[in-house]
Amino acid sequence: MRARALPEVDPARCTGCGRCVARCPPKVLWLEAECPGGWGAKHAVLHDAPGCTGCAQCAVVCPFRAITMVRRSEGAG
Repeated sequence: MRARALPEVDPARCTGCGRCVARCPPKVLWLEAECPGGWGAKHAVLHDAPGCTGCAQCAVVCPFRAITMVRRSEGAG
């Protein structure tokens, strides 16, 4: 079943703490470094939108309110 909403991460608020990554049941969120080679600040990124269940556990657990669930448009794949 396709998720009705997907997590959208605000990089300005995300501290890279990893709580959302740890909580994500289907493991579709990853921490990604700003610079090549894994250097620099890290931020959460949705890497597998089709695998997302839309459970919103990532948004609930984020202490910085950096993740909001955004409704998918009708035509979105």
